[in-house]
Amino acid sequence: MSWSSGDWICNACQNVNFKKREACHRCAYPKYGGPDPSTYTYTNTEALAGDWYCTTLTCGAHNYASRPNCFKCGAFKSAYPSDCAAYQYGSDATIPPGWKSGDWICPRMGCGVHNYASRTECFKCKTPRDFGAAV
Repeated sequence: MSWSSGDWICNACQNVNFKKREACHRCAYPKYGGPDPSTYTYTNTEALAGDWYCTTLTCGAHNYASRPNCFKCGAFKSAYPSDCAAYQYGSDATIPPGWKSGDWICPRMGCGVHNYASRTECFKCKTPRDFGAAV
């Protein structure tokens, strides 16, 4: 995201807001003043029936029910395992749209990006494909 003069970061949720906003777009915390940010809580009413939260390593993004993949990290909505093992060498029945057989998720904590089957190491962090595998 590119910043413009006057854009501000919410003290309560750390969301970046445009300067025209008088309250945070994410949590409604006021731009100036307001209660103690460490004790401020808000009711998130944006989640509707069928919406889902991404369960991949460090994502947790809120996704609309109509999305088959996470908007933030691209993880597949249904049956995405927390340990990512099923997509490392999955059958065609378990491969998310746009993937090819043999594509894999980086096993390094904090990375978790999609890699093509031909790669032997993660294109982003260079972790070997078999990192953490049993010997």
